[in-house]
Amino acid sequence: MNTNTYSVPDMSCAHCKAHIEEEVNKLTGIQNANANPDEKKLTVTFDTNEVQSADIVNAVSQAGYTAEKTQ
Repeated sequence: MNTNTYSVPDMSCAHCKAHIEEEVNKLTGIQNANANPDEKKLTVTFDTNEVQSADIVNAVSQAGYTAEKTQ
């Protein structure tokens, strides 16, 4: 398992959080996705054999937001 943090500057509320987490959790290999609108960060734990960081960024984009890996 791998854990990455992403900056999501346009996330601002609980609705944003729910929408982002829903899209990311649709991906195979996601163990945990936790969006924090106060810090504008998304932390994701995932299986690198099933999903890659770019897939997570794309899922956030599908939700209507932008994400950039920070660590």
